[in-house]
Amino acid sequence: MSTDDSGRPSLGRSEVVLAERRLSLPPVPESTRRARSLLREALADAGRDEWLDDAELALSEVVTNAALHAHTDVEVHIEVCPEAVCVEVRDFDPTMPVARGYGTEATTGRGMGLVSAVTSQCGVRSLGEAGKVVWFCLDGDRAAPSPDELLAAWDVADWEDEDDAPPAVATTEIVLLSMPATLWLSARQHHDAIIRELGYHLAQNPGPDVDIAAADRARSRISTALVTALGESGVAAATRPAPAGREPATLPAATEQLDLKVSVPPDDGWMFGRMQDVLDHAEALAAEGRLLVAPALPEIVAVRDWACEQVVAQLGGAPPTPWEGAAQSRFETEVRGSAAPVANWDTGIVTGSDRPVIAADDSNRIVAVSRPLADLLGWPVDRLVGRRVVTIVPPVFREAHVAGFSRHLSTGETRLLGVPLELPVLAADGSEVVCGVLIERASDNPGRPVYVAWIDPLNRR
Repeated sequence: MSTDDSGRPSLGRSEVVLAERRLSLPPVPESTRRARSLLREALADAGRDEWLDDAELALSEVVTNAALHAHTDVEVHIEVCPEAVCVEVRDFDPTMPVARGYGTEATTGRGMGLVSAVTSQCGVRSLGEAGKVVWFCLDGDRAAPSPDELLAAWDVADWEDEDDAPPAVATTEIVLLSMPATLWLSARQHHDAIIRELGYHLAQNPGPDVDIAAADRARSRISTALVTALGESGVAAATRPAPAGREPATLPAATEQLDLKVSVPPDDGWMFGRMQDVLDHAEALAAEGRLLVAPALPEIVAVRDWACEQVVAQLGGAPPTPWEGAAQSRFETEVRGSAAPVANWDTGIVTGSDRPVIAADDSNRIVAVSRPLADLLGWPVDRLVGRRVVTIVPPVFREAHVAGFSRHLSTGETRLLGVPLELPVLAADGSEVVCGVLIERASDNPGRPVYVAWIDPLNRR
């Protein structure tokens, strides 16, 4: 593949330039809208409106990622020739993109696949410490390359900048005692999705002045430290789902916990407060159904608040306080988001069953219980309905359960669905019933998802 002087693959363009635009933009959500307007103007002047939809989609993706993750000014250069429109987006952050292993239904972590699907060529060019340029070209004749072909050409797998490297300044060492690795990594995936959706929302609906850049830097501090402490194999193990075979599988009894050391500049404590503010604002929008992401599970919010508050407290001289764990009674009844019942789904499938079966919604709240299950666990039916599924999950398994379900909501990961599991189920008296469990998503509900778990006791202990 030949390249021109800019390092951008050549599409055989002539020296004729029909329209050209340049614009410098601040790292704010509104910049995406201004970049699209500039692109529409250039294509209209050149008489190439047929390229608008795909080029606008690709440009939105690239500028949004730069605003959310680079936290620097963005320079947009648009050049329309008779054969193609080419766009370059430069930021001044030298951090190069890295891969994110998110599922096919995820609302984040898939920017490169989207851009590659709608453009003819695209790539990223490092400018060393001066930043990087993300570019794409679009013409009407060439078939778009597959994501696999593009991955091989780039040696990178996503637009999203990974957590920023700590600057070479004096720092204070914060210790997050008993950090739940699996739970935080699942929280990070949720944060990726909801901050991205918040950026899109604010670009179209200007609202409160929220500091997304500060929030992103704060969460990056913790996530970078955790990923570094675990290493690649540790991260893979912490997020590995159950096997996809048909043989009964078991889940890990507890998530890995470690005393995590995080280096934070003494003057950066305020960023962790901003992180809480930004994410609280995003969670409120998600609960109202205004973002394309579900609200976080209560444990995900709690571990985030604990980590942020620990940083601020320890910078102020307080001693470390460990994470209390997900096995807190308040999580059995605390539900974030809408408390409205799931519409257009017949609970009779569960309530009329002669088998032990339970159904829960996307907030992990129990919406229906069969009489055989209630009798098996020693709960009155009306006392189980409305509680969260963690009520019947033994404490040692709760963080693994929450992490897995949160990953499913954030990334679309579905490998636990339809897989036979052998799990202990918690009864009302504190005893455990070892059961075969099969979880399915109700296929006849077009609205909010409903998950049905068929639970067959194996023995009692």
